Amino acid sequence: MNFLVPLYLAGALAVAIPIYLHLRRRPPRDSVDFSSLMFLEPTKHQPIKRQSQLENIPLLILRCLALLLLAAMFARPFMPGGDSEGDEGRMRTVILLDTSASMQREGLWKDASERTKEVISTIDGEGAVAIITVDRAPRIVTSFGDWESADVAQRKEIAKAAVETLKPSWQGSNLGAGLIAAAEMVADASTDDETPRPARIVVISDLQSGAALDAVADASWPSNLKVELAPIEAREVTNVTIAVAASTDPDKPAVRLRNDPASEESRFRLKVGDQTIAAVVPAGESRVFQLEEPISEVSVTGDQHHFDNRLFLAPREPALVKLLFLGDDKPDDSNGPEYYYRRALALSKVMHPRFVKSLDDDPALLAIARPLTGAEINAVRRTLQEGRDAILLITSTTMDRTLAGLAGMSAAPTLRDHDHDRRYALLEEIDFEHPTLREFRDPRWRDFTEVHFWKYHILEEAVLPESATIVARFDTGDPAWIAIPVGQGSLLVMMSGWHPRDSQLSLSSKFLPLLFSIYSDHGPQVSGARQFFVGDPLPIENDEEKLTLPDGKTESLDPAEPYRPEHPGIYRVSNGERHRSFAVNLRPSESELTPLGSEPLAALGVPIDRKTAPDTAVSADSKRKLRSSEAESRQNLWRWSVVVLLAMLVAEAWLATRTGGTATQPEGAVI
Repeated sequence: MNFLVPLYLAGALAVAIPIYLHLRRRPPRDSVDFSSLMFLEPTKHQPIKRQSQLENIPLLILRCLALLLLAAMFARPFMPGGDSEGDEGRMRTVILLDTSASMQREGLWKDASERTKEVISTIDGEGAVAIITVDRAPRIVTSFGDWESADVAQRKEIAKAAVETLKPSWQGSNLGAGLIAAAEMVADASTDDETPRPARIVVISDLQSGAALDAVADASWPSNLKVELAPIEAREVTNVTIAVAASTDPDKPAVRLRNDPASEESRFRLKVGDQTIAAVVPAGESRVFQLEEPISEVSVTGDQHHFDNRLFLAPREPALVKLLFLGDDKPDDSNGPEYYYRRALALSKVMHPRFVKSLDDDPALLAIARPLTGAEINAVRRTLQEGRDAILLITSTTMDRTLAGLAGMSAAPTLRDHDHDRRYALLEEIDFEHPTLREFRDPRWRDFTEVHFWKYHILEEAVLPESATIVARFDTGDPAWIAIPVGQGSLLVMMSGWHPRDSQLSLSSKFLPLLFSIYSDHGPQVSGARQFFVGDPLPIENDEEKLTLPDGKTESLDPAEPYRPEHPGIYRVSNGERHRSFAVNLRPSESELTPLGSEPLAALGVPIDRKTAPDTAVSADSKRKLRSSEAESRQNLWRWSVVVLLAMLVAEAWLATRTGGTATQPEGAVI
């Protein structure tokens, strides 16, 4: 039997009180003259022996036991042993150490390393430890097998030496993936256990809110596993972040400064080349600054954390885009739709087009203006289901089977030519809120009244799939543009061609923004800045074999392996004739430094151990106290003590009533 608060056992000294009261009896001192006894000789009072003073022994014992039980109850008794200390000595511990870019803040990595070594020092008995680092992805530093294969006397020193070789990277934090990797390591190690050994994951991290947690959603966890959080707190709270902002002028980039909500400073300095700009950004707010000329690097000063104070910008270069047009007309025929498709998507500041001949060349943009064969229909539909978008121009009534196959209709619809009872048709009921027409949401660009349609085809709405949306109608009420989801992609059906024989669409100012709006998810970004993040693969082509790093060193590229940059900066690739630059920056989520806390993790089902103190290192003495507290709270012996005490008090009251509460006078007393 052990006690959680043994100091209360000093209250057992109160047992002397009932003993003292029982021994305190004295012979009567007063005498009363009584007529019938006045002639008798008084008898001398016989001294009472100590043992003869103890009467009602059961009552005395009950009172003493009640006081002893009361003292023991306040001392919180519990039974040691069981699975408390024995299993703790066999604990498997996975240390999940955060090495993401936010850990580069001043003092954080030093504190994290020391905390890791303290956890290693607490491993007792048959316990085992493994170390996993996590940034963009988890990486095993030491496994349970490494620990068990090492010499017993050298295990802790070997693990601590492994920690000394680590340092934070420039990549984002995928904490969820790290937790899953640690849980899988515990599950694999427990496979051969006759009875599952207790296990824990100790997360040593700044627990910044920008860490990705998607991987732990709906995850299953071993029943013998608990997750302990050991957050590392930064000494300084002021942090300002710099990121790319959208700019309407490609030649004048814009940057956004965002000040942390906990910041204690609002005045900063923006350095652009040789120019310094004063920037006032209140805590929790952001400001956009338009630059006057292209620049490769912009930095900000004035806060205590410098890891996210630099932004790299690459000069805008045309993005290589593969295009495919399936039609019957020749590319140089000005009366055909392909002629205008090629000129609308020609070489520009944002786009370097490459027209391919088949779907095997993996085109990013696809337009169809002729009936397709069965094999072509299946190939295009697979492409759409994988997430690409395509335009289908209904140029003749023979395209019914092509429409049915691509849209997933059970039967081919009936297509009819529009009767030419009017000079032209106009568009109306245009759904500008539909994603297909996102470029026309501004009221200034919504006027399509100058676009005349000379020829179009009629389709019965009843045959369309339920998921189809009528994006625009002709003023006759017939569908003009129909958006049909196909897998992860979509098909836009135009019931009229855009070339001059069918309409004025290709000759209007709406044609180019319409194409960019339709292909917005797969085409070049007009307003967005071209940038990449550390850890993401760069879009390097097969013929580009030479890479120049930000520090000037060069590397040879393997076309079969994607290249993932490990540091921010400007990366340059070339194939001998063409040179391209990539701006690689820190992932913006790494600058979201508000502490995450345990609640979001617990809400996702992570088995957080709430009995561990997250802000202090767990020493051996603290572990013993924790085990004692857990055993006492699990056993709750004090509650049974209350029941027994109440029973004893009831018995004491009943016994005191039966005996009158007083002792009988000894023989020979004087009256």
